Amino acid sequence: MPKQTTKSKRARQAIILTAAVCALLPLQACQKTLLKKDDPRSPFDRYNLTRAQHAPPFLEDEFGRRTPNLRDRLVKSDE
Repeated sequence: MPKQTTKSKRARQAIILTAAVCALLPLQACQKTLLKKDDPRSPFDRYNLTRAQHAPPFLEDEFGRRTPNLRDRLVKSDE
């Protein structure tokens, strides 16, 4: 059996390392989300929630697509 050269050893190690990383990547998707959907994101969100001026984070159009509700969340309130 011929001796392996350092290039072939490094290539083999790189392939094994890449395969290990690819095998472990899907496990990260099983973690809980950091923030819940209804958690206030900033002090301004808490302020708006207490005064019943909270805008929903997403809007759903007539086709069922969710889009961020940027306009309502960024508009200045009249009060």
